[in-house]
Amino acid sequence: AILNKRKSYYEILEQTQKNDSDITDWLVWFLDTLNDSLEKTLAQISRTLFKSQFWHKYSNLALSEEQRKVLNRLLDGGENGFEHGISASQYQKVAKISKATATRHLSDLLEKKCIVKLEGGGRNTRYQINTQL
Repeated sequence: AILNKRKSYYEILEQTQKNDSDITDWLVWFLDTLNDSLEKTLAQISRTLFKSQFWHKYSNLALSEEQRKVLNRLLDGGENGFEHGISASQYQKVAKISKATATRHLSDLLEKKCIVKLEGGGRNTRYQINTQL
């Protein structure tokens, strides 16, 4: 976390050194940075735990390699995945399969309750991981 806030770290450090031994500002900065780091770590732990629980629940399902790949991307979310769900065309690109196969895969995952359909419809229909474990 300090590396991401390197500039402000050096600024607060310099400011603190100029003040007569008052490190209050630096302590506030440090504790805020520590808090941010802990929140990010807890969020990562929660995502990892949920991913583990998800695969434990669905471990006996017959899923294709492509389905597993896309489910993992959905579970990862953020930069590596699809935080706001996935469309059939995105599924097709990630899995490197035809549009028809992508649609069949999504229907199969819906039927198996691995994913849920988000509101909306037509070409813009999006799907996300079923969070009801």
